[in-house]
Amino acid sequence: MSHSRGEISTLVMPHMANVLGDLFGGNIMALVDQAAAIAAIRHAGGRAVTASIHRVDFRERIPMGSLVTCVAQVEFVGNSSMDIAVDVYAEQPSTGVKRHTHNARLVFVAIDEHGRPVRVPRLRPETDEQQRRYDAAEQYRREHSGT
Repeated sequence: MSHSRGEISTLVMPHMANVLGDLFGGNIMALVDQAAAIAAIRHAGGRAVTASIHRVDFRERIPMGSLVTCVAQVEFVGNSSMDIAVDVYAEQPSTGVKRHTHNARLVFVAIDEHGRPVRVPRLRPETDEQQRRYDAAEQYRREHSGT
């Protein structure tokens, strides 16, 4: 599972802020989607597209000047689909203080050059923590299939 991971970081600049001076929620969603895309493409070994965004939990504001990092991990796979969890962290670069600010769950689908779904490799948890996350993602998929 270690290769089925994506990470993206950016510094929150003024053009990314909302009217309160914090990172605009749409920008957070774009970063989450990009990090998930990296994880999906790495796992699939090729093209992958966003099929759905199951949820984004906005837990804390992220002020301008923060370093935002989105860490995505493929946690469960179907035939062509990949369930991906993304954790968002905000760091004050001057102090190094880091906070876990947001969570998100997305589904990506691997596609061929014609846009048709293709089979993805099975996911093999390598640690107890990865197995726990795999089992939780499998349960989440069972509970939310068709939504």
